Amino acid sequence: MNRYLKAGIAAGSAAFAARAVYENTAMLQVASYRLPFRNLPRIVQLSDLHRRRFGRHQERLIRLTKEQNPEIIVITGDLVSRCAADFTETGLLIQNLCAIAPVLTVCGNHEADLPSGLFAKYRRTLKQSGAVMLDNRILRIGGIYFAGAAFSRDYYRGGGLFGFTGKKTCTAKVLRKRFGKCPPGTVLLAHNPLWFPAYAEWGAALTLSGHVHGGAVRLPLAGGILSPERTFFPRYDKGLFKIGSAAMIVSGGLGKPRLFNPPEICVISAEESSVCSGGLFVQPEPM
Repeated sequence: MNRYLKAGIAAGSAAFAARAVYENTAMLQVASYRLPFRNLPRIVQLSDLHRRRFGRHQERLIRLTKEQNPEIIVITGDLVSRCAADFTETGLLIQNLCAIAPVLTVCGNHEADLPSGLFAKYRRTLKQSGAVMLDNRILRIGGIYFAGAAFSRDYYRGGGLFGFTGKKTCTAKVLRKRFGKCPPGTVLLAHNPLWFPAYAEWGAALTLSGHVHGGAVRLPLAGGILSPERTFFPRYDKGLFKIGSAAMIVSGGLGKPRLFNPPEICVISAEESSVCSGGLFVQPEPM
């Protein structure tokens, strides 16, 4: 191998490594979605923070969230990692977010993996800090219904040091048992996007999910490579997906190692001309 080729490989490797370091230490971007959903409040979605830090006391994350002028902030799971024991910083983050807008949360698989005592401590921290936990219940805010689907660890595949295999599957029947009939125009917070067909069948107009971390590493055309479910090229990795009149936005998340897949917050808002007569979504009716 001649010295010019060696130099080129070395330079390419250095650039690749520099990109990886920068992406995993400094980058934070906004993904914006505008949907034909009448009365939809301006939502900032945060997901899969795990142990990632964006400045002292998450000041960069808080500042970027505030700059989006949200009316609602939703956290779609894995705000902490399964190894967490001290939730002081988590509580401080929630307090700062609640100073911007109301905060709705739902648990992910990492919260489901917390020992029962620590999970109770986590829930107390969120409640005392001002967040509303939507674990398997529906809340009406203005003209929109928000539902939060929380699943135990046996609904998940993969995870942990050696991994585990979930034995349960989410179906529309499971959701009807937990929530009853889906109110028209419901926004569902559900950490795992794998069951989008069930969410759509239940009647959720818009589902907000995370869990997949954008596929960790993203390639042109191929998309995300790896899912926490221990599968390659997951179908619902990142972005907007549709089944009939139902839509789902999967956040690429904030934490965990990644490449060509910068950490992101999602901003979801209604199209200005959204009338929705015959459109994708319908206006919620009183229950």
